[in-house]
Amino acid sequence: MVTDIIHNEDCLVTLSKMEDNSIDLIVTSPPYNKGYWSSNRNMKNGFGTKSRRIEYDGYNDCMKPEDYNDWQRKVISECLRVLKPTGSLFYNHQPIQKNHQEIFPTYIFDFPLKQTIIWDRKNTPKLDKSYFYPTIEYIFWLQKTKDSRVKFNRGNSIFNKVVWTFNPDKDNKFPAPFPIELPLNCILACTDENDVVYDPFMGSGTTALACKQTNRRYIGSEIGDCDISNNRLNKVKVYE
Repeated sequence: MVTDIIHNEDCLVTLSKMEDNSIDLIVTSPPYNKGYWSSNRNMKNGFGTKSRRIEYDGYNDCMKPEDYNDWQRKVISECLRVLKPTGSLFYNHQPIQKNHQEIFPTYIFDFPLKQTIIWDRKNTPKLDKSYFYPTIEYIFWLQKTKDSRVKFNRGNSIFNKVVWTFNPDKDNKFPAPFPIELPLNCILACTDENDVVYDPFMGSGTTALACKQTNRRYIGSEIGDCDISNNRLNKVKVYE
């Protein structure tokens, strides 16, 4: 498949055109389905707040939870199909606090989970008084099968412990982007130069930027406007 391109289409369409065992690394963060949970919370005793809805281009992020879970299972299954036996999938997601309970992406445990990484964001826009401040997100490290032996060199990584600490990307105007440190750490630890990296939810192109800075090849899918990502890629500087 042609590399160094972002396909302006549903990721399942792109994945359907990929061969088995053809991708070295997948790094992604899907929409969190916050639109479904964004109605007003219980306002008794002044403890309620309104959930933060994220507005995406071309996607309303508002699916029934069971449909969302089935969709994500299908995406992850396809990602693991195209992943090489030595490849890794890093899947960034976040629990949602609703009605004084936490909605966790439990479908992730249907797949071979190598390790759970904590992204310490150091701050949060969620100010609900009924919870501790939720300043972390999860990065689930999946492997192709339970018997896979993935390519990995901890000595190449920026963060070599299970907690990765860096701020959100406040300068990126795209809805809910992850900072470049996230894909960079995955790429440096789990790929070699010229390996192929895929992001099924490319967004503003951060995974592609990290690839371009480290001499890796990339493939992306994005149903929204790709102008932001392409413009960022045209301006990228070589990573040093």
